[in-house]
Amino acid sequence: MNIKKLSGKLLIAVPGLEDVNFRHTVILICEHSEEGAFGIILNRVLMKSFVPLLNAFDLKASVVDLPIHYGGPVRPEQGYVIYAPFDAKYGPMKISRNIAVTASKEILHDIAAGRGPKQYFFALGFAGWTANQLEDELITDSWLVAPLDIDLIFNLPLENRWKQAAATIGIDLSRLVPRSGKA
Repeated sequence: MNIKKLSGKLLIAVPGLEDVNFRHTVILICEHSEEGAFGIILNRVLMKSFVPLLNAFDLKASVVDLPIHYGGPVRPEQGYVIYAPFDAKYGPMKISRNIAVTASKEILHDIAAGRGPKQYFFALGFAGWTANQLEDELITDSWLVAPLDIDLIFNLPLENRWKQAAATIGIDLSRLVPRSGKA
């Protein structure tokens, strides 16, 4: 695997990774370039409902309720929506052929009105790495890398995602010997 091309891949924290921000996480890498990497944690929830925060998102009401996930420690005030299928009206950040991520408020307004994308995942904050930082963490065995799994992002219960992501690459995390990883 080319560790210089991780956009659209899943990062799985190894059992020995003790950083509280990333312990037992699964992260979707949305963008990876020479300048660094940007990803969203897929298995942590901040709030079970975004209804108490409707005013903060300039919304009066919503026909749906959705949880607010912890996307990562960087810019925790900024919201991001991973969604499918891709729609250019929400912005150009495509992760794969059918999955994209956006920070556009328009998508939240569409979701609240019941006319948004079919599948969506809302998070505050993101995980970020500077140039070569993620590559160094991979070399020191802090992360496992798995292919994109749309079902894991949108359907699998949060508490099952860490182990299931590893299982997609044939790894049983309960049998993996913990090592000290650094993130």
